[in-house]
Amino acid sequence: MTVIAIGINHKAAPVEIREQASVLPEKVPQFLHALKNHGWATGAVILSTCNRTEFYIDNLTVPLQDFFALWTEHAKISMETIEQYHYYYENNDAVAHLLRVTAGLDSLILGEPQIMGQLRNAFEYSKQADTLCKTLNRLFQLAFQTAKKIRTETNIGAYTISVAYTAVQMAKQIFDLSEQRALLVGAGETIELVAEHLIEANIQSLAIANRTESRAKEMSARLAIPSTVHSLDEIPELLEKADIVIASTGAPFSLISKEMAARALKARRNKPILMVDIAVPRDIDANVNELDDIYLYSVDDLNKIVEKNYQSREAAAKEAETYIQRSVSEWDDWLQLADLSVHLQAIFHYVDEQKGVTLRKAKQLTHREQTQSMDDVIDQVVTQMSNRVLHPLINLLKTLEQEGDSETVNKILAHYTAAPKHKTR
Repeated sequence: MTVIAIGINHKAAPVEIREQASVLPEKVPQFLHALKNHGWATGAVILSTCNRTEFYIDNLTVPLQDFFALWTEHAKISMETIEQYHYYYENNDAVAHLLRVTAGLDSLILGEPQIMGQLRNAFEYSKQADTLCKTLNRLFQLAFQTAKKIRTETNIGAYTISVAYTAVQMAKQIFDLSEQRALLVGAGETIELVAEHLIEANIQSLAIANRTESRAKEMSARLAIPSTVHSLDEIPELLEKADIVIASTGAPFSLISKEMAARALKARRNKPILMVDIAVPRDIDANVNELDDIYLYSVDDLNKIVEKNYQSREAAAKEAETYIQRSVSEWDDWLQLADLSVHLQAIFHYVDEQKGVTLRKAKQLTHREQTQSMDDVIDQVVTQMSNRVLHPLINLLKTLEQEGDSETVNKILAHYTAAPKHKTR
């Protein structure tokens, strides 16, 4: 059996190519059924996310070009593009790749846990499509077990490396967020991530100020709790009520000045404000930091934390490699046992065939040779069966002896020549 991994990911291709390579969720079952119905593989699992589209296949029976052609039928990608950007792994290399992907070691954000859920979904899709063979089932179970060990026994997930998440973690260290009101300035992707993290941390309330109110309303509608939407002109009044301010817009000038912040502090009777400026150029005047009751952090401050945390994750990732190699060895052991099982089944089948031949021969002799006793018939057919069963073994022993492999010959013979052990009374 040969397990292969084929794919295109964020390391191999830019986003526009990854978009072309992706297989939409509604197309995944069709792709899997096509592989099965064509008889092209024993089993297959398809993983398709924003950062990667990958295929894990057991026993692909057709040339890669045929598989690529099937890929083009279920995505918006050409053969030429696949040829240029794809990567290919087989056997232990494919196994190690899947283990790294599942543990988040191959992710854009090192150690991110979302990929585990995405792989579980891919696993379930394959199961529902009846393309999850015994080999892939065992492989994915091993991948999930290994990823869980890495996440619980190393520090791969202990350090935040997202600017948005780091900003919220910083706020949590200063405040009990369930009692705080947050003002978000902007409505882009980063601010939306900040909003989601704040909601997970049980923020009391959210206000969103943005140049385009319609975009802020769209973002507000996607959030799990109600939030108020405002124009940028309302920031001075909003500051008076905000305990936490996180800003990230594309404005070419500061939106919050030192004077504006000072007036807000006065209205708040100097109740502290945490301000986090993720924007470049900055949304909050750096001089705001001169005010005693405002704690201002810039994107550089956050990036220093993120960089330090990333280095910690890289150290954990190196430690995780020992888990990967251990699991690859475990996979090898399982594969050898699986191969042995197949061979043993063939041997049992061969012996059953010989048993059938022997029984038919015994019946023929008892009908034709009326003069023979039953003992003679049994002796004759059992001798013939023994010769047939032992013939392949004898030939193997002769071949091994001729090749000079006396050690293997002696091991085999030891099983047949060892004296039986008797229990002492």
